Amino acid sequence: MSISLRVLLLVCAVLVFVFVVRKLKKSQMQALDSLFWLLFSVSFVILGVFPQVAMWLSSIFGFMSASNFVFLYVIAVLVVRDFCNSVRLSKQEERLNSLVQALALSGKKDNLI
Repeated sequence: MSISLRVLLLVCAVLVFVFVVRKLKKSQMQALDSLFWLLFSVSFVILGVFPQVAMWLSSIFGFMSASNFVFLYVIAVLVVRDFCNSVRLSKQEERLNSLVQALALSGKKDNLI
């Protein structure tokens, strides 16, 4: 893995860490979401400081280079995260619709009495 990719991973990890900590201090982020992003940035640090991990994993999975593995890792984790957020958003929309319907029905009952 090239030194520029290692530096990029470390810089991104630091930026993610700082951004998440700032959002947590301002109470703009939930603890569970921040845990995901902090662990994701720790994985960047591990891959940046110990490139042998990426090389070992890339050889196991049959990648031509460790950088290809790192890029696929990042894309795969973010796609899974996006899917989980989509599921969570769908559940929230469902709950919101149920709440609005229940509120509308209770409003009609009050007008009938």
